[in-house]
Amino acid sequence: MKKIAFIGAGAMAESLVKGILTAEQLPAEAIWLTNHANDERLEEMHHAYGVSVTRNQTDLLIDADVILLSMKPKDAEAAMAYLKESNLKPDQIIVSMLAGIPTSFLEEHLPEGQPVVRVMPNTSATILEAATAIAAGVHAGNREMQVVHELFHTVGAVVQVKEEDMDGVTAISGSGPAYLYYLMEALEEAGKQVGLEESVGKQLLIQTFIGAAKMLEQSELTPAQLRANITSAGGTTAAGISVLEEQGVKAAIQACVQAAAARSKEMGQAYTK
Repeated sequence: MKKIAFIGAGAMAESLVKGILTAEQLPAEAIWLTNHANDERLEEMHHAYGVSVTRNQTDLLIDADVILLSMKPKDAEAAMAYLKESNLKPDQIIVSMLAGIPTSFLEEHLPEGQPVVRVMPNTSATILEAATAIAAGVHAGNREMQVVHELFHTVGAVVQVKEEDMDGVTAISGSGPAYLYYLMEALEEAGKQVGLEESVGKQLLIQTFIGAAKMLEQSELTPAQLRANITSAGGTTAAGISVLEEQGVKAAIQACVQAAAARSKEMGQAYTK
């Protein structure tokens, strides 16, 4: 890959820029950005990272191996019109980070045969620890998927999924950090209630989540098995778990994910015939 072009210069685009530069995949000048109207933001990105910024459509897109759609979903149709008049080459890969918008919608508004790949990273990309799912459009083959995999691997872990699974991906990893922060928020407040100083509680909370995640990553045991291993009959953990069961916390979390997946599907229906 010799050049990448971003249409949209928000937080996720910035995260990917940082990842690409950290991994030394491209020199800064080979990363090009534009946005709808915010010149100040483009200048900020140029000064912070040395990337190329432009309002010239030809300069942005010419010889770009990957064109990444990182604007807000509401601007998708305008972006499609912008691209359709741009004389795209058949081997230029369109990568969409537009939440809820299927590849079929993009393909309908692009030249016939244009490869499109849909991606769903999460906000942990800002610290290069994202969980990203990628899904191929009709015309995206192994080459295109390998390019996109390598690109998003610069900001974390990448998994390839079928596009019909993207609503579930959105509900689990896309929205998942918010659920975990919600749980952290509750635990932090509970720590204060049992007398822990805020700084102490926060430190313990952070390391507890890090340690639990690493245990799951490095062990062959399931979450249920790991939980059982520290839940002694009649012990403190068992006392806490019993309250969670009585309050229906597991069912609430499952309903939370189902609601997010349903909303993702609903958003996507606006872009399907």
